[in-house]
Amino acid sequence: MSENTPGPSRAREIQVPCIVFLVTTPTFVAIRLWSRTTSKSGIGWDDWIILASCTFAVIVMVLMLASCAYGFGQHIANLTPQHKLMTLKLFFVSQAFYKLTMNMTKMSILMLYLRIFIQRWFRIICHALLAIITSYMVATFFASVFQCTPVARAWNKTIPGSCIDITTNWYANAGFSIATDIIILALPMYPLYKSKIVLNRKIALMIVFALGAFVVVTSVLRMQTLDFSSASPDTTFDIASSIWTIIEENVGITCACLPMMWAPLARLFPSFFSLDNGTEIYRSSAARSLEPNTTSQPQSSWTQLHAYPDAKGSTSMNQISEYQDRSSEDSTGQILTSGRAVEARH
Repeated sequence: MSENTPGPSRAREIQVPCIVFLVTTPTFVAIRLWSRTTSKSGIGWDDWIILASCTFAVIVMVLMLASCAYGFGQHIANLTPQHKLMTLKLFFVSQAFYKLTMNMTKMSILMLYLRIFIQRWFRIICHALLAIITSYMVATFFASVFQCTPVARAWNKTIPGSCIDITTNWYANAGFSIATDIIILALPMYPLYKSKIVLNRKIALMIVFALGAFVVVTSVLRMQTLDFSSASPDTTFDIASSIWTIIEENVGITCACLPMMWAPLARLFPSFFSLDNGTEIYRSSAARSLEPNTTSQPQSSWTQLHAYPDAKGSTSMNQISEYQDRSSEDSTGQILTSGRAVEARH
């Protein structure tokens, strides 16, 4: 703003990633939704939740761009009193929406897992994580909104009152986020490892799900900036944590959409992601894995990883069953199929 005292500005460090992600993140979500709507799998709760997460991420970026218009990125001493209050108020509101988008992205991934894996132990863990993350999301949202008493003291410290320890709060939130990211990242690896899929396809599946590691990396990098940014007296200029906040939330949404991007990956890496590669090998190995008098019965209108009792009566993943024609599948179905229906009838 022209009313502010001229001086150095770091606003571009916020504006550039915001503008880039305002294009890329909604694009990934739109491709995901298009893939689901053009297939028999249909849009599920995981898609609606990631759409809400994307909406909140867009709100965060719009608020940050608006705060830059008032002087965010400049030295706080150079801002007019009115612009300083507006900048800090917009930053305060963006913090609350950041809590929503990060946790809703995790919820969407867990809901996707529930559409794919049917092992009982796996689903119990997913439901438990969903309950924990949802509860934490509600708690941290209100903790962010009511971090000060009265609320306005969060952006105007001249108002009498008290505030929670922001540094401790930010570290606690970052620690929870990193811990749950690691658990969610590791959760599908064992079922995939034990599945009766040809090796190259198994590796490809594990790589796709492991791409969430990028979120953990950005969360750790952001965590390293929290102490300095939260304690800095020049809050509008020392914006390293805000930059990583923008990157972290958008990388999370992008990684959550990647499992539905199987077709583009198949074009780039056909030896790993091709739908035709290894079909005959898979078909024969899957047929041999079935117990006598066992019939493959899909439990929904789209492809899932199915569990069958082994000789000891326990559940293991022995076959991938395909219910619908390959041409009608979305990317999720393509990930979890080896090309053609595998049936064993006795």
